[in-house]
Amino acid sequence: APPVTAAQIERERDRRLALGFDYDFGDARGVHRIGTTPADMKGWGEVSTYAGALLDSGDVSTKISIVTDTGPCEVTAPEWRAIEIAAAVFRQPIWAKSFVLSALLPTDYANDAQWT
Repeated sequence: APPVTAAQIERERDRRLALGFDYDFGDARGVHRIGTTPADMKGWGEVSTYAGALLDSGDVSTKISIVTDTGPCEVTAPEWRAIEIAAAVFRQPIWAKSFVLSALLPTDYANDAQWT
């Protein structure tokens, strides 16, 4: 087999980053699958900008309409920030592992055990 390349590791990283994660609102909204594809992340930018502006103005109650992979729902700016934190908890370990794997270039880079 040809040697593993950093580009292969990056593609695997991007695939994993795009899988999304479950977020439990802890109320009637329940658990939603939060999408993290490149298109989703573009939309995240819009929501993050709006949530930041609301927080800067002291507004913690205005509802922001979003659509998750589960369906539509509304969040406040502080709730959106909580989702962003949950996203970082999901995404940052993937980024960190991709850096390690890019340095090592293991042949079994796609194995889940390499990413945990």
